Amino acid sequence: MGVTQATIALAGGEITPFVGLLTAAVALGIVVWLWRNYRRLTQVRYGVAVAHAIAFVTVTTSFNAHAVLRTLILGSGPEGFETVSRDLLTTPWFGATLIMTAAWGLGLLIHLLGTVLGRGWED
Repeated sequence: MGVTQATIALAGGEITPFVGLLTAAVALGIVVWLWRNYRRLTQVRYGVAVAHAIAFVTVTTSFNAHAVLRTLILGSGPEGFETVSRDLLTTPWFGATLIMTAAWGLGLLIHLLGTVLGRGWED
């Protein structure tokens, strides 16, 4: 995610299709890692759920922390609030922060609830 956020910074803070591809590559890497380690993770109570939570926090925090820094920088200008609100609500930052966090967070919530109801085991 460091490379993804650096790419955004080098692109002037714009979320480009290439950034989407980098994020998709991270997602694919997470899926491959989970697939390769699934048997070991299922031998640990809440193992797969914790791995899911770590992936969620890593990806969404990187985008949200970048958005916070961007907000602080843009908000310090003469049109502060208007610039920040326009940037966060009318650009791809909206999807990268609010929508991705909400959609993935809902999936994580369902996963965690299912795991707790299953007493910590995935199977």
